[in-house]
Amino acid sequence: MKKLFAFMVSIALSLTAIFACACTPTAPGSVAFKYYNLAGDMLPVLMRGDLSVGLLPEPAASKLESLSSNKTWYRLNVQELYDSQEKAYPQAVMLVNNKLLKRFPQLASEMANAFSGNVEWVKNNPALAVDAVNANLVETTASLTASSINANVVDGCNIYWQSATDAKTQIANYLNDIKNIVSTSAKEIADEYFYSDNIDSMVEEFTSNTVKVAVPDGAPALAIAKFINDGEDFETGLTFDYDVVSAQVIGSKVTGGVADVVILPVNAASLVSQIGNGSNYKLVSVVTHGNLFIMSSTPITSVSELANKTVGVIGQGNVPDLTFKAVLNKNNLKFGIAI
Repeated sequence: MKKLFAFMVSIALSLTAIFACACTPTAPGSVAFKYYNLAGDMLPVLMRGDLSVGLLPEPAASKLESLSSNKTWYRLNVQELYDSQEKAYPQAVMLVNNKLLKRFPQLASEMANAFSGNVEWVKNNPALAVDAVNANLVETTASLTASSINANVVDGCNIYWQSATDAKTQIANYLNDIKNIVSTSAKEIADEYFYSDNIDSMVEEFTSNTVKVAVPDGAPALAIAKFINDGEDFETGLTFDYDVVSAQVIGSKVTGGVADVVILPVNAASLVSQIGNGSNYKLVSVVTHGNLFIMSSTPITSVSELANKTVGVIGQGNVPDLTFKAVLNKNNLKFGIAI
């Protein structure tokens, strides 16, 4: 049954990617997209000069700068381009199993309080943070290196805790923006899915002593690196078991009921909330708020300068791709697939 749920969510996310790429080749004046599966796949292409512009998340954007120090790289902050006031958007969210929240109703607030110290700890202990994340990788390769993590990089990851209640409007607005680009990319999240001490009395209590945590590699993993390093268990009698996995499989950790605490992209959370075991979770918080940068090997000061250029893009049909398209739409720029 778990394999069936994993298959269902993979189909849902795959359909998003299919419809997201169902655009025509680029016309004059538009932006050409060249897709890459991972940021690490794009880095050598940019370093060789085969591509001059790429959409990269932190810490990969700074890793590009450190690996090709013979070049000057120019940045545009996608968060500012998307929302010039907030300079953020809800990127990755935390879901927690209803049963766990019923047994430990104070868990969300305890996690919020502990979360506040994570960012400064990562800034001061980059090697420990990376070691903690990489030691807990499951069936994926490491993307983080201590040499590419510093205070500026961590700030660029835009990590902070925003409760589900406080984030509800921003999440709804963001999901509407990306649904306007690809209708299958997200679904509306029902009010009852947002956690506010609202666990149904009929929900059974959590009976295990082990809490499985799943988080994708990169900025979301850095967001809880201190928890991983410290072996943070939050509650007496519980053991938190942390797994860092590929972004490609994170949705199945929810739909298959494999993990009790999961961090995943907000659009994926909206999709899995209605598939398989997805309804057995609550959205507790937003933990990362956008970490994308347009990196160019030639001077660039405005997104309008991307017209007639090819841009390397990751996350086809997902948050990076859709957010970038939303920015282009706001600037009246058309886009298509590079030929």
